[in-house]
Amino acid sequence: MHFPFAIPNSAVTADSLAAPVETIVAVTEHLDDSPALTRAEAKGITTGVVPYTRGIAPRERAMLPGYDSGIACLLIGAFLLIAFNLRHYTTMLKSLPRDLFSVRRRDNLFEEHTMNETRLLLSMIVLLCLNVAILATACVTAAKVAPPLSHIAMIITFATAMAGYYVAQLCAYSTVGVVFADADVSRLWLKGFNASQSTLGLALVIPALVVVFDPAAVMPVAIVAAVLYLIARMIFIYKGFRLFYHKISSFVYFILYLCTLEVAPLFLIVRAYRFIAL
Repeated sequence: MHFPFAIPNSAVTADSLAAPVETIVAVTEHLDDSPALTRAEAKGITTGVVPYTRGIAPRERAMLPGYDSGIACLLIGAFLLIAFNLRHYTTMLKSLPRDLFSVRRRDNLFEEHTMNETRLLLSMIVLLCLNVAILATACVTAAKVAPPLSHIAMIITFATAMAGYYVAQLCAYSTVGVVFADADVSRLWLKGFNASQSTLGLALVIPALVVVFDPAAVMPVAIVAAVLYLIARMIFIYKGFRLFYHKISSFVYFILYLCTLEVAPLFLIVRAYRFIAL
């Protein structure tokens, strides 16, 4: 059948304005046939598990000694003990410089002495033992040589040891004073010892509070505490030298005293701690 309006195939001409038809060819490439990366390109590419996607492993938060209720009770008890005797502190603070440096055998008639001085001295020695115990606990904990005890147990142990050491020193100094001097010199020497330790106890309050609430500052605080201890000891040794030195021959006995009562006990304490705790 003939269609008068049909156009033969040969008469079809390409339209110059028609959009060109692109031929899409799917290319399949195997992974092994892909080109290898150069060394420079491989540096900027992370392969495997990305570390930050795993997060940070949780760690237990360290317990600050200042948040321990037992340590807080010890500090509050020491400060209350001092507060109960606060009205007598003015008299004792006035007598501390005299007891530290004076070598007069007879007291001044205008010097005040009260019956509460012994109780006040006891409260300051308790404060000294507590401050030394807190500093010692912080030092052994930072040095990782602490015994397997809690903070409160270590502080009580060190405070008891410090109290025993203080009593042992009193007995030793009293014996030396009786053997090598008279009653007046022995009394002045013991007064100097008590005054130096009381002053040291007051001076160590701030370092002890710092390590309680900021254990990371233990190293500079320990250096400050050691310097304060040396100053207190040097003042006491200076007063003892003034009391006992008479001739050049007494210098030999003074050196023996330093080695026996001032240096040797510290080495014995360190060795005993290493033997017992470690």
